[in-house]
Formats: sequence, structure tokens, C-alpha cells
Amino acid sequence: MSLTITILLLGIVASLSPSTLVVFILLLATTRARVNAAAFLIGWTISLVFVFAVSFELGSAHVAGRGSGRTAVDAVEILLGVTLILAAVRQWRRRDQPRNSSRVGTRFTARLKRLNPWEAMVVGVLEQPWTLTAAAAVVVVRDHTALFVAVIAFVVFTVVSTATVGLMYLYYARRPGEAEEHLSDLRDRVVRAGPVLFAAVSVLVGAYLVVDGTTALV
Repeated sequence: MSLTITILLLGIVASLSPSTLVVFILLLATTRARVNAAAFLIGWTISLVFVFAVSFELGSAHVAGRGSGRTAVDAVEILLGVTLILAAVRQWRRRDQPRNSSRVGTRFTARLKRLNPWEAMVVGVLEQPWTLTAAAAVVVVRDHTALFVAVIAFVVFTVVSTATVGLMYLYYARRPGEAEEHLSDLRDRVVRAGPVLFAAVSVLVGAYLVVDGTTALV
């Protein structure tokens, strides 16, 4: 049960990243919206698979190779939780800073309009929340799950963390005219309220990881 809750929480935080949402919405506003957005999702998924697989493999090897491996994995989980809390505090301190969504949109759209699919794929790789993906792999390793369970956990994390941008893409693909107006409004909302929302969710998940890791460590 602990594994399921942790994977779901990490996936939710990953799906609510303000920078990822804004960048993806801006991709959908470019002239090659569908192709670039699809390339973004491909790059996102490839990096997600790579980070999770490498983290899981390294963690499994460490646990199997040393008697103190379990303690190290628990310590890593606590460290990741603290990192999330610090990130939340940083975002919270910036909540009152003035933000001009139209200025942000103009600046990034000017660059994104010149993107080709390969560059959009690279953007997807860069926007992948590597820390959260690694944290999900660490949690799976800590629970000493079988490979089959690890694969299921990875699929769950992938679906949850990709749900927001994936639904945006499907909405745009089916109703591009209607979606363009609504997504533009959503972008403005994310720019204004995204940091506060991300900070709130991050501090909750970070606290959960610290408590979970500490409990396992003790």
C-alpha cells in the first residue's frame, strides 16, 4: 500500500510542474503543433524510461551488494523528500513576484515556432522531472519488489505523470480551435497560480517521503 501511495503522489507532482505545462501549451500554439507536441511526448517518455531503469538498476545492485544497502536507499528517499520541501519553499517565496503571462508566451513562442521535431523531442527530455522519476525508482527498490511489480509501478508512474500533458494533447488533436482558446486561458492561470500549487503539493509529498523513509530507517 505504501508503494502505491508513494508512486501516485510522485506522479501527481510530476504532472503538475508549472514549467512543463507552460512549455507544452506553447508547443500547441506553434504552426507544427501536433508534430512538435508528439515529439515532446516521445522525448519525455524516452527519458522517463531511461532515468527509471538506470535508477532502479543502480539501486538494486547497491541493495544486493551491501548489507547497508537498505539504509542507503532509505537515506536517499529522505534526501529526495527534503529536496522537494526546499523546492516548495523556494516556489512559495516567489508566489508574490509579478508575472506577465503574455510576455512569457511571446518570448517562448518566438523560439518554439522555429523548433523541428527533433528539437521538440530534446525539450521533452529536458522537461522530464528526473528527480521525481529517480525517487519513484528508489521507492520501488526499497520495497524489494519483483521485476513484474516494478514494471507495474513504472507504468502507473508514467500514466499519472504524463496524464496532464497527454490529456492536453488529445484535447487539442480532437478540437484544435476550441482547445487553443481554453489552453491559452489555462496557460495564464498556470503562470499565476502554478508556483503556489506546485509548492503546496511538493511540500506534502516531500514530507511524506521524509516520514516514510525515516519510518523505514528506524
